[in-house]
Amino acid sequence: MAQVLVVADDLTGANATGARFARAGMRVATVTPEHVSSVAEEYDAVVANLDSRYASAEQAADLVADVVEAIWPVGLVVKRLDSTLRGNVGAELEAAWRAVRERVNSRYAVRALVVPAFPTGGRTTVDGVQLLGGRPLGETELARDPFCPMDTGDVAGIIARQSGLSVRRLPDRPVTETMLSADLRTGDEPVLVCDASDEQRIESLARAAAEVHREDGTVWVAADPGPSGALLAYALRLGGQTGAPGPLLAVDGSATELARRQFGALARSGPGHFVDADPLLLGSGDREHAREVVRRLVDRLTTAVFPDLVVLRLLEPESEPTRAAERALPARMAELLAEVVSRVEEDAGSHALPSGLFITGGDTTSSAFDALGVHGFDVAGEVLPLAVLGTLGGGLLEGVPAVVKGGHVGDESAAVECLGRLRRAARARLQQVHSEVSEHVLPPADPSPPLGAG
Repeated sequence: MAQVLVVADDLTGANATGARFARAGMRVATVTPEHVSSVAEEYDAVVANLDSRYASAEQAADLVADVVEAIWPVGLVVKRLDSTLRGNVGAELEAAWRAVRERVNSRYAVRALVVPAFPTGGRTTVDGVQLLGGRPLGETELARDPFCPMDTGDVAGIIARQSGLSVRRLPDRPVTETMLSADLRTGDEPVLVCDASDEQRIESLARAAAEVHREDGTVWVAADPGPSGALLAYALRLGGQTGAPGPLLAVDGSATELARRQFGALARSGPGHFVDADPLLLGSGDREHAREVVRRLVDRLTTAVFPDLVVLRLLEPESEPTRAAERALPARMAELLAEVVSRVEEDAGSHALPSGLFITGGDTTSSAFDALGVHGFDVAGEVLPLAVLGTLGGGLLEGVPAVVKGGHVGDESAAVECLGRLRRAARARLQQVHSEVSEHVLPPADPSPPLGAG
């Protein structure tokens, strides 16, 4: 039975957003409004293309209300926004919010989480203003759009033109996820417009919103061009996600300056979900720190999907570690990794286990293989001198491709190169293992749609 309804105002956007849900392992169909109810029993996510971008605000709002009524109940309603905020943004958002509000017990808050950013397509939201290539929408060629000229990038202002709902803005500032959840709880405005300049911020918002839902019962209506709604649905554990393969896992097991530079280059190379650990605290047996690292890694692994990257990174310690702490670090990290893998399998099943593993540090690798129950490593070849690609044999990660590398091996780009090779190996394995699933999954969308495509 469908657990997600996506309401889109054009076909290109509908299909692009549907592909995001398909990548998360959901069965997805894009349909016209009159077919929403007829496919609800066959798919996890139903994408309704209303073709309403250039309709009147009243017509668009009526169509939104009708499709919500036709498919209710669902776990999440997503109002797909054009990434440059053209169309009946305010009218359709308010209609979606009101349709859900009418159907939810009044003791629960219903709020719209508006995340207009699409960072991989050059669309970001800064200080409440939607930017295209770093420029406000009203200063781009969209100001001359023949059908929907954009004279502003002010997201709240665009919503207000067609909606009477009050809006609060969440700035993008360095906060913990606990603090972000508190930000989402603050106030009683039905619409929260969230700044975001990268995918990691969008994922943090989705995870925090899911936490607020679990703890407070808040019902969210997502509004975004694609990334946020899919991440929120995944964080809420909606849909048929048992087929979604887990992300790649990279482990910095070498507390060397070279390893820190290599993982720093990895962080600069693209989006990733980084969990930082203090080698001094781990090596000295600080249980509270280890528990927090485990919790965060499990959280990342059970919400991210391939080809996402989750990284356990060692920070530079504030003081010089003792010799005993240095000697104990590889075994401590191995124990931590084994606990993480076991917890992930227990909490989310084998589908969330890493699709590929990259480890630096010879001692850490050896200890980790023992702790994970790996009894063999089927060598496939070198990625670079002393960095080897192979397949794990034994334990919960049986058959998973891995790249292992010494802590003093390679130049600053070594981790990036190893992860690129690992990603290709993992993709080839997943295509072979899940070939029967691929027939039911929509092809991935172009991450950078042309201006006219939304």
